[in-house]
Amino acid sequence: MVTGCLDRPFRTVKADPIALSADMTAAAAFHRIAGTCLRQFRLNEVLLDRNNSEALHQARVALRRLRSAFTIHKAMLEDGRFDHLRQEVRWLAGALAEARDLDVLVARSGGEEVRATLEAARVDAYDRAETALASPRARSLMLALSEWLALGEWLMLPSGKEGREQPARDFAAMALDRFRRKVKKGGRDLAEVDDSARHELRKDAKKLRYATEFFTALFERKRQNRRHKTFLDALEALQDHLGALNDLATAPELLARFGLDNDPAAAALLEPGKDRAELIEVVAEAHDTFVDAKRFWR
Repeated sequence: MVTGCLDRPFRTVKADPIALSADMTAAAAFHRIAGTCLRQFRLNEVLLDRNNSEALHQARVALRRLRSAFTIHKAMLEDGRFDHLRQEVRWLAGALAEARDLDVLVARSGGEEVRATLEAARVDAYDRAETALASPRARSLMLALSEWLALGEWLMLPSGKEGREQPARDFAAMALDRFRRKVKKGGRDLAEVDDSARHELRKDAKKLRYATEFFTALFERKRQNRRHKTFLDALEALQDHLGALNDLATAPELLARFGLDNDPAAAALLEPGKDRAELIEVVAEAHDTFVDAKRFWR
């Protein structure tokens, strides 16, 4: 990564590998994970404008990773401020969502008329995103998160003591097992469940993906490295196919939001190339491959 004075990046910043070690406690690991997420967000935030869609994307990735870290470590974090901070991070991520949706649609668009409509909506969405980021609410959130991570009540609550003091490697293995079970269970009978259930599976797969990235350094041995690659490849493929299925399910609402629901050229932007039955079959096959992938943490 290239940086300028005061650590201001000259280009967008992707998530750094997280330097965890086996002698860490679970609390120390969470502190480092969350701090890395906040750093990624702040470095991309200063670059964010309508000419830098990648900065917006990476800022949203950082907030999604932070939300996943909250979910993974929730049992040790539930003090008097946790729920409020988690909801505020969700609000901030949501404030960037429409601009990101429009970035994706504009990149896919070909027809001049459709593109012009989307570009106009994109300008407005970026204005709203930048207003949210510059707001006292967002600024207060960044300060509150930094203070809470360093000095929060969660660090001292008796109810979270056992979890905080657990070796990071043991905690990670249990968390990875838990989220893997959710993805394994959620992928059963995909043809029989509704779109909302498949969307939940997609969210669980995303959380498992982030957990895999967070805890990689705790399981770096030769055999585990080979298993890690196989596991991550299978998980990424499952996420990709679930994403295509989700695009198909959400396309009508997304197009209607921008007044393009009766435009065939606009509808083609979200066409995944397969119908629903074909996509469900592809997702089911990807899920089988994922289930067969050996756990790199065991």
